[in-house]
Amino acid sequence: MIKKQDVFFILFFLLLAVVLLFCFNSTKSTGVAVVERNGTECYRFDLGKQKTTQIIDLGGEYHVKLLLEPGAISFRHSDCRDQICVRTGKLTKPGQVAVCLPAKISVRIIEDKKTFDGFTG
Repeated sequence: MIKKQDVFFILFFLLLAVVLLFCFNSTKSTGVAVVERNGTECYRFDLGKQKTTQIIDLGGEYHVKLLLEPGAISFRHSDCRDQICVRTGKLTKPGQVAVCLPAKISVRIIEDKKTFDGFTG
């Protein structure tokens, strides 16, 4: 009923579908870093377009510095006692957050484009 050629034909197209799925799915952007002080946005960096490494000096009472790299952002320095913000490490994916509570500075990564989970008819 099913021939050998039919099985190879079906496997070929299934493999092609999987390869195309990975090719088109890999173009996902790294996101946008939003820096807030006292709940007010003060900077916004597109991590996908960042080509060089920069140190962003936010100053303030605790003299906070951020390290902006291609695809990542992190707290580089803070005069706060705990250093939790610095030990948080690099933020690279949408949804990640780092906060320096004494300095009242937060950094979060958000999606840079609107995506849809589904459509209704």
